[in-house]
Amino acid sequence: MPPEQVQTLNYCAHAIDALHDLERNWQHVAPESAQVCRSLIDKLHQSVKFILPNGCQLIDPQEFRQTHLDQIRLPFPCVAFEAPWETEHPVQQPGEFTQWRATKRIALCWEAGPDHELLPGHNRILTTFPEGGVFVVPIYWSPEVQHWTVAFGGAFVPYHNTVITRTLEEATPSSRLAAEALITAGRATPTSMQFQAEPFVLLPEGYAEILEKHDGNREEVFAQIMLDSHDEIMMLIQACSVINCANVSMADIGAPAALNKKRREKGKQPLLSKIICPA
Repeated sequence: MPPEQVQTLNYCAHAIDALHDLERNWQHVAPESAQVCRSLIDKLHQSVKFILPNGCQLIDPQEFRQTHLDQIRLPFPCVAFEAPWETEHPVQQPGEFTQWRATKRIALCWEAGPDHELLPGHNRILTTFPEGGVFVVPIYWSPEVQHWTVAFGGAFVPYHNTVITRTLEEATPSSRLAAEALITAGRATPTSMQFQAEPFVLLPEGYAEILEKHDGNREEVFAQIMLDSHDEIMMLIQACSVINCANVSMADIGAPAALNKKRREKGKQPLLSKIICPA
């Protein structure tokens, strides 16, 4: 599709404005989470933005194979994948877990390494996965609250990864809970392919609040994080599968100078340049 026919989403620019609001609102009540918002704003500024098709339908889920996992390599150290998420059917709540409906999604991704540590200690995961991997943070627009929101946790997807088929009984407690919830919501089947992804806490105060709601059950909280990160992880895998193909060409969309001048005058985040990911 030619660049002039592609809808410029500008999700990152609007999310940056919203994160500035959250940073101010949380400064005194949740100072650690406010600092995370500041770091996420910096990451969004640094990231190279890619526009994905609605629902990131680049790969048929039934065709998911090891070759797709092998393609997980970010084209740049920090990337933001933007995708509209307008579905024909209402979102089914995953079992006992609660999820907000999201109609706009950003998968903010960066490679693990000393130059890209969002929170102190995050890169310790490299002692377990020395071959490296990608941190994924879900940032989404919920029509119910009419605001951009960041999840209280994200996921680390290691580069050295293998597609496996295993029973729910063989999975870790948090993975089993997340898988059962996805099956209940009709978003997975008992025989769906699985791969390794590790949850991590992003908003410390938010994590403490959710942990209290789950009566201190950490496995349930980590299952919630994996559920909240599921679609963004798939955005990463599908986008990399397309971007890293040798025969794929992409197009750039520049930021509109006149509109950005008006946004700056109003104190808003200027719109940012994009790369179109072909469907």
